[in-house]
Amino acid sequence: MANKNSKALQQNIVDSYVGRRLRLLRNQKHVSQKDLADRLGITFQQIQKYEKGLNRLPASRMLAICFALDITPNDLFKDLLTKEFPPKEVFEYSEQEIEIIEMLRQLAPPLKSQVRQIVGTLARQ
Repeated sequence: MANKNSKALQQNIVDSYVGRRLRLLRNQKHVSQKDLADRLGITFQQIQKYEKGLNRLPASRMLAICFALDITPNDLFKDLLTKEFPPKEVFEYSEQEIEIIEMLRQLAPPLKSQVRQIVGTLARQ
């Protein structure tokens, strides 16, 4: 029974990882979930399920997504192609996020604290 649970956990890790990569790549291409869903002839809720790792991404759908986003399956499995499993959490930032980080680094510490409070307030809305 433990072996079956371990296998299910690994599958969930892979599905979650591929879903996070899909969301990251879709956002980098500035494509909304609705736009991608429309290109594929499915609902945006299905895209959400793939991105959350709730539904496994079938190979045929993965290929259609790759064509729609101009990416390759290797892009979706990037760090899973190493021997490290489960993969470490990899953070990839958008150009906009990098720009914000660079601007924050130029601020004096008291201003960084104020910006943090403002962003925290906005994030909770």
